[in-house]
Amino acid sequence: MSKGFFSSSKIQGRQTTGAIARCGSCGLYQHCKSPKMPPTGEGRKKILVVAEAPGKNEDEQNIQLIGKAGKFLRDELKSLGISLDRDCWKTNAVICRRKDNATPEDRHIKACKPNLLNTIKKYEPNVIILLGGVACKSLLSEMWKDDIGGVTRWGGYCIPGTKPNAWIVPTFHPSFLLRCNDDFLTRIFSNHLQLAIDKRKSKPWTEIPDYKKQIEIITKPSSAINIIRDMIPKKQPFAFDYEANCLKPEGVGTKLVSCSISWRGKRTIAFPWVENLRDIMVKLLRSPAYKIASNLNMEDRWSRVKLNTKVRNWYWDTMQAAHIIDNTPGVTGLKFQSFVLLGTEDYDSHVKEFLKPTGKNKFNRIDELDLEDLLLYNGLDSLLEYKLAMKQIKILESRK
Repeated sequence: MSKGFFSSSKIQGRQTTGAIARCGSCGLYQHCKSPKMPPTGEGRKKILVVAEAPGKNEDEQNIQLIGKAGKFLRDELKSLGISLDRDCWKTNAVICRRKDNATPEDRHIKACKPNLLNTIKKYEPNVIILLGGVACKSLLSEMWKDDIGGVTRWGGYCIPGTKPNAWIVPTFHPSFLLRCNDDFLTRIFSNHLQLAIDKRKSKPWTEIPDYKKQIEIITKPSSAINIIRDMIPKKQPFAFDYEANCLKPEGVGTKLVSCSISWRGKRTIAFPWVENLRDIMVKLLRSPAYKIASNLNMEDRWSRVKLNTKVRNWYWDTMQAAHIIDNTPGVTGLKFQSFVLLGTEDYDSHVKEFLKPTGKNKFNRIDELDLEDLLLYNGLDSLLEYKLAMKQIKILESRK
C-alpha cells in the first residue's frame, strides 16, 4: 500500500488556498460603500448561491443579487418553487465591488477565496450553485485545477464534491443571460437550477471515498503474476491502463513502464512492467472477461505491438461514452470526467511535467518519477476508469 500521495521530493505539488485570510490584500474594500459584504439569506433548503461580485445596487444596500440579474434569478427560482432569500444563502466570489462593476481579476479572486471557503465551512450547504466564470474559477480551481476553462465546459454537471462535501452546480451568470436575451439559454439555465434543487435534501457522500488507499502497489513481478493468475479464472470485468515512455508504441526505444488493473473497482493493483509479465498479461487480455479503458485505442495498440496480442472482449471506452453523453469540447478526458461524475480531486498535475514528450524522439521523463508515485498514479487511472464506466452506463440507461 502507498504511504502517501506524491510525497517524493521530486514532485512539486500545487498549493491550495486553505482558509488563511487574505481579505483586504486586493484593496477593493477601500473604494466601495459596503466593504466585505457578509452572506445573507436564511438557507432553509441548504442551497448556497455564489455570484460574481456586488453590483451598484448590492453595494448600496449591502445585500447580494438585488439588481436586474438578481430579479431574473429570483423569478427563475420562484418558478421552480424556491425562494432565493428564504431557501438559499447568498454570497459572492469577490465580496467587495469593483469600480464601474468591472469583472474581478484573478488577484481579486485569489485574495477573496478564503472568504468563500469559510462561508462553505460555516453553513455546510448540501448544494452550491456557481453563477458565472468568476464563481466557477474561485471554487473549482480549489477543488480541481488552476485552469478550469470557460463556464460552458461545466454547465449541466452536478458534481459530487468531496472537498467540500456538497453538490456543485456551475451555470451561467444571470447578467449574461440578460445580455443574450435568448430563450434557449434561459431554458438551459432553468434546467441547471433544477439539477441543484433536486439535490438539496442530502449531501453527495455519507462517507467520502479515499481512492488512493484502494490501490495496491506491487513492486515484485512475481507477486503481480500470482495475483493476475488467481484472478483470470474468476472472469471478472476489469479496467487496465499502461504507462509508457511515449504515446506511440512503434519505433526504437519505446517501452512500457508500468501497468495497472482494476477488477470491478474492488481490487486494483499497479506494478512496474518487466518482460516476464508478458505471458500472464497475454492470458489475461485474451480471457473472456470484459475489458474497459479510457481511449482504449491506446491500450489496444500497445498490447498489439509490445505483447503481440489482440485484446479480447473490449466492453467500454470511457472517452467514447463521454462524447456520447456530452460532446462539449474539453470534457471527455478521464481526469475531467472523474471529477465531474465521481468528485475525484486533481491527481495528475504533479506528474504532468514528467509525461510531456521531449527531444527529437518525443520520449517523456516518466522514468524519473519515484516508482511508488508512478504506480499510485497509474493505479488511480484504472480504478477510476472502472468506476467511471459504471457511472456512464447508468447515465445512458436512464436516457432510454
